[in-house]
Amino acid sequence: MKYWIDTEFIAKPFTIDLVSVAVVAEDGREFYVESDQVDWSKASPWTLEHVRPQLAGGGMSLETMSYALMDFTHGDEHPVFWGYFPAWDWFALVGLFGGLEELPFHYPQLCLDIKQWAIELGDPSLPEQTSPLHHALNDARWTRDAWTFLATLHPEGAPRRAHGRKHFGPLAAAPKGAPPEGVL
Repeated sequence: MKYWIDTEFIAKPFTIDLVSVAVVAEDGREFYVESDQVDWSKASPWTLEHVRPQLAGGGMSLETMSYALMDFTHGDEHPVFWGYFPAWDWFALVGLFGGLEELPFHYPQLCLDIKQWAIELGDPSLPEQTSPLHHALNDARWTRDAWTFLATLHPEGAPRRAHGRKHFGPLAAAPKGAPPEGVL
């Protein structure tokens, strides 16, 4: 199943503080949570102006957020995550679990990129987002809509998946033709 993601966060040197996470599933379900562990004193004026006013308040711990996300994707042995310029979003989401090596086993170690796919297709103009920007759930819904638009332009590219793991070992099978473990 495909999942379109977005996060809001506070960027700091060497790390980011997660503010909110949203995931929209291919089957129409939606996941949205806010952190109760945000240090707003570290936020930029931009984040305070554009992100903070859109939050519902309350929130939950990062650990509880990780369990809630695992529950949301429970039963899906081959999730495929998509984002728009998702490097920081994926970093933030993976951070919920403690890092790549701590991801749930069935999660891929990468998030596919809507913008990269658009560039491969000649960089067409993507649909305009009509809901307020910089709210993770609105942005995740738009990412789904952008994916749907690109899939109409390139149907054979729509089934892309993120398979495998970076390091082969007992928990991840090496693809055919891959060198034996430890050989580069």
